[in-house]
Amino acid sequence: MRGRAARTGLAGAVAAAVGMAGAGAVSGQPEEAYRPAVTGSVQVTANPAPVRAHSSPQIALNPVTGELVVVEADVRTDRACRVHISLDQGRSWRPGGSPMVDPYNDCGFYAEYGPYATAAFGRDGTLYVAFVASELLARARNDVPRHVFLARSTDSGRSFQTTRVFDAPDGNQERGLNKGPMLAVDPTNPARVYVGWRQGVFTATTTEKLKANIAASHDGGRTFGPPVEITDSRGGDYPGIAVGNDGTVHAVYWARTFGVPATAPGEQAPLREIMYARSTDGGATFTPARVIDPGNQSASRPALLAHDPLTGNLYMVWHGNHEPNNTGSEYQGHLDVFVRASTDGGNTWGERVVVNDDTVRANQFEPGVSIAPDGRVDIAWYDFRHSPSPPIVSPGHNGDKGMSDVYYSYSTDGGRSFVPNVRVTDRSIDRSVGVWGNDINSKFNMGIASDRRGVYLAWQDSRNAVGESHSEDVYSAAVWLEGAQPLGGGGSSATPAWLLLGTGLALGLGAATVAAWLLARRTTGSPARVAVRA
Repeated sequence: MRGRAARTGLAGAVAAAVGMAGAGAVSGQPEEAYRPAVTGSVQVTANPAPVRAHSSPQIALNPVTGELVVVEADVRTDRACRVHISLDQGRSWRPGGSPMVDPYNDCGFYAEYGPYATAAFGRDGTLYVAFVASELLARARNDVPRHVFLARSTDSGRSFQTTRVFDAPDGNQERGLNKGPMLAVDPTNPARVYVGWRQGVFTATTTEKLKANIAASHDGGRTFGPPVEITDSRGGDYPGIAVGNDGTVHAVYWARTFGVPATAPGEQAPLREIMYARSTDGGATFTPARVIDPGNQSASRPALLAHDPLTGNLYMVWHGNHEPNNTGSEYQGHLDVFVRASTDGGNTWGERVVVNDDTVRANQFEPGVSIAPDGRVDIAWYDFRHSPSPPIVSPGHNGDKGMSDVYYSYSTDGGRSFVPNVRVTDRSIDRSVGVWGNDINSKFNMGIASDRRGVYLAWQDSRNAVGESHSEDVYSAAVWLEGAQPLGGGGSSATPAWLLLGTGLALGLGAATVAAWLLARRTTGSPARVAVRA
């Protein structure tokens, strides 16, 4: 009797476990519906220093060889920008060559907010890395001249030839302090390369506006013309850049507030609008900047811009508040990820579309955007929806405390709608540790690169911090869309759930343990259901 009862209980547990494992299947779901397969998180950096802080990783995919490259900076130890290479779709990483040149070895200066370096491949497989660097000088932050560089590589980052894009003067803060290197390569003519950055300081004694500069190269990054400043009288931060199939250079930035007096009690602060400008003469001149989004009074990051060579569409991606006036004492909003699309070369822009689908008042930060060869719009970001106490933006609070995860979504209809969000990280990231938050804000938009099968992501992660070390490393993962596990299959493994369950029971594992494991296996990493585009 006891054995029969035990068998009955075991059968019930097995049935429950099988039910949980297949709970993702939806009645009537088309056969082509798939759950994205999220790979395990892989550590990219291998620095053993306890106080390391690897920041602002960006990832790029070689269109010729399929190799992946990550660029990042350690802002605590030697402050160098480094390159990492993967030959196996991100399963493992090895060191690349150095893009930096002596004596300008300080790339992650004073842990300012990133980017420290950005990377892009031309269609011919040439890798370009834009970065800002200075000598290791014991001076106050604003007194160090920071030069702008471009490194190019024809072997996916194993070796580099580096050019100085802008020579910063010493003794002139408002011309010498350059930061936020941005990069774009012409999709039809890889000899045309564009580097953008922010120039100047932003203090009470500032006599010049912050400038968003863009310099052009027409010989594959070997030489550059003088920078062209694209901001209006208020100034602006670093520009997001994209180049169209016709060679038009598109740029977005958010306006700053140079020349605007401090607001008196009860007065509203000015808006930091998102501006757009373009060049049709190879970056020699730009149109006057015009507003394409009202922005916010308080905005923490400029927008990014991406171009789809297949359709010609432009996509502007950023995080911000729904309400432009977001600095009043009564405001208790939160940050979301927004997209605006232009289908006519930047002449007009569609309405804002919110990418994140969380149902709590949590913050989303630093979205990265990439366009797949078939026109799929891929976006990933840092997300606080699972934080025990979701960090809400309020005056004087950045809203980046708590536990964050990496989330991903995509659009196949030109950015008009996005599929249910996919959780990428296999464990939440403690943002009370490291330099990503903690009022240091050494961070940049999520690293993301696309191919037809899916996306590759790179982010900064504090999981290896011990005690007060506040260590941060770079991690990566991939999300596979084509050939992913069908709904109800039990996760990213190709092994059937029933076989794994039977094996576990045969090995003597408790039924409840196996059931719990199957449930965790089903939900970890990819809870959303999406349709694979053929």
